[in-house]
Amino acid sequence: MIAVVDRPDLLQVPEYRVEGPLKVTGSARYTADVRMPGMLHLAYARSDRPHARIVSVDVSAAKQAPGVHAVLTGEDIGDVRLGRRLLDWPALARDRVRIIGDRIAAVAADTLEQAEFAANLVVVAYEDLPLVTLDNALSEDAPILHPDIDTYKFLGNKRPQTPHANIHGYSLVQKSETGESVEEIFARADHVFEHTFSAAREFQGFLEPRACVVWIDEEGRVRVINTNKSPAAIRQQLAAALELPESQIVVDATFIGGDFGGKGLSIDEFTCFFLARATGRPIKAVMSYVDELQASNSRHSAIMKLRTAVSAEGKFLAHQCEAIIDGGAYAAGKVGPTLVVPAHNTLSGYHVPVTRLEAKAVYTNSIPGGSMRAPGDPQSMFAGECHVDMIAKALGIDPIELRRRNCLRDDEPSVTGERVHRSRAVEVLDALERESKWSEALPAGTGRGVALGVRHIGPGATSVVMRLLPGGEVEVITGVADQGGGAHTVLRRVAAAVMSVDPRRVVIRLVDTSGPAPDPGVGGQRITHVLGRAAQAGATELKSRLEELAAEAMGWPAGEVRLEQDRFVAGDNSASFDEVAEQITKGPPVEVQGAYDANHKPGEPGEFEFAGYVVQVTVDPETGGIHVDDVLLVADVGTIINPVAHQGQLDGGLMFGIGAALMEELSIQDGRITTPTLGEYKVPCAMDTPRFRTVLLHDPTGPGPLGAKAAGELTNTSVAPAVANAVAAACGARITQMPLTAERVLEALSS
Repeated sequence: MIAVVDRPDLLQVPEYRVEGPLKVTGSARYTADVRMPGMLHLAYARSDRPHARIVSVDVSAAKQAPGVHAVLTGEDIGDVRLGRRLLDWPALARDRVRIIGDRIAAVAADTLEQAEFAANLVVVAYEDLPLVTLDNALSEDAPILHPDIDTYKFLGNKRPQTPHANIHGYSLVQKSETGESVEEIFARADHVFEHTFSAAREFQGFLEPRACVVWIDEEGRVRVINTNKSPAAIRQQLAAALELPESQIVVDATFIGGDFGGKGLSIDEFTCFFLARATGRPIKAVMSYVDELQASNSRHSAIMKLRTAVSAEGKFLAHQCEAIIDGGAYAAGKVGPTLVVPAHNTLSGYHVPVTRLEAKAVYTNSIPGGSMRAPGDPQSMFAGECHVDMIAKALGIDPIELRRRNCLRDDEPSVTGERVHRSRAVEVLDALERESKWSEALPAGTGRGVALGVRHIGPGATSVVMRLLPGGEVEVITGVADQGGGAHTVLRRVAAAVMSVDPRRVVIRLVDTSGPAPDPGVGGQRITHVLGRAAQAGATELKSRLEELAAEAMGWPAGEVRLEQDRFVAGDNSASFDEVAEQITKGPPVEVQGAYDANHKPGEPGEFEFAGYVVQVTVDPETGGIHVDDVLLVADVGTIINPVAHQGQLDGGLMFGIGAALMEELSIQDGRITTPTLGEYKVPCAMDTPRFRTVLLHDPTGPGPLGAKAAGELTNTSVAPAVANAVAAACGARITQMPLTAERVLEALSS
């Protein structure tokens, strides 16, 4: 039985982050801080070619360099490949390189400077091969980047069949509530609209680059300290790649300095293992930002072709999307079973009876694509929400009204066919219209744009262990790493609220993958929902158990003891938590497990939440410059567990979206990233923050603990289309490529 807490007072007290004191005092341990006796440092000889056959690798000079203990190549370690789902990225390239920055030789030396010096002495002879881009990757005579893909290891079921050898991921979703095909609907529709959109690669922008320390302990276990947000998952990947049992690998995720999706992929741990085995010493690797921006994993660029049939009354009848996703040289960064991100889930906030959604993730000689905050949604919502506005303009219907006519209602199926348990889309749109004073006129050169966003509330399963400690502390043991999102604070506040104890009494202990509470990892805005519900279940059981033991210890009537406001009460009798705990802990240990599984059963409706923006911009017709004057966010929220962190997620989501909308673009030319540093690759800063107002539509019936929903990936996805729609309203320039740079606006104005 789950305890019900109706907006408990303990959730209204000031919020104290569990990790706050460690971080503000500089005591938090990050991977780059780790020092071990005898530790060596890793550096690589990397490819300077985007696509070439490796003719020879000469490491003789590197082996003689000062401080060097080992130099390994692909020939030394064999065909070892890494990946989250498809293991297709060689730990060290053997026969060919596929991106600039591919790792060819690994050096372990006493200092990083010595390792880098030696790596520069490695001589590689190449034979250049034709460059593969989206322009030629799917042609009949295109060079095949991974001719042996069918021999690669795949974690899970068999890799899906694809229609071309350079397509590594494929998804086709079709539904018809009428029994007709999309083509049949298009043939008889009053209107058919077709538009094409594109979105750029983006860098996740975490402050801390990837890092790891790997060694083999005296018992022969592989020990890993790293920045991966999914310790159990990287343990599985290491086991598969290195052909070791998972029980022989222990992963410890320290504090993680930001993630935003990117740190589900680990790269250097694999070569560090071989260097540790060769030297008998711990090996440390810390990536540079240049390496992160050119040879890790970015948000995918994508081209999305949309086609929608609409009735004379403005009702969506059928929708088709074909998304071509630039997956880069390797699919290693993708975790989904189809190896695509859902950039084809356009019109995801609307009820469309007939749909056909196709996505192709294509191998090219560019930086691999992976996860980034709300994978696939920023691309698909940019395309879909701009498409809706363009339809509204063509039909002469107000953009908010067109959305209201078509948005999802309770229990209706989405474009993919999954039913939506509770939809607040109409309420969000009504609030946007009301709070933005939508109908008020604006000066020339200024315009408003609207966009509706929707995001699933992440499912999954996890468990925690809770126990009473001597001294009256309640310990919560978890395998969920802290990546800055406040997961451990959620645990503390939920446990304290359910048990009705002082939050300062609850202590959180993070354990490595050998501990009692494994977790699949942070991602998909699942933590508050899934981890919070596990904490709620554990706290409910522990509270009940302590009440039973309190009756025994204090000689009170069984079944009458209640733990309330940090005190045990039984009729006229009461005692402090500390007093009772002192008696209880004299006996056997008190420990319970809280578990929760949120995975949907077939046919069950999914849990979704909605948000929307109205953005006001002014466009300079002389330069194409866009100034964001005002932003209104209306968000569908449940019970808020962490008030400060919740608002921080909404604020951060806005700025994430502003970056994608206006400036962030990993540009590539001839296979080379031309924005390889944070000097060239622009991310928004405090000076770019617009006037911003949030309106929260409270609905404490969410699936999370105490009625919570989610916030991590809710609000960054629909910023860019709201900006694009505002630009079109302000000056008539319709930009279909993200980001909306001044150059693109000026070009559209002059065309």
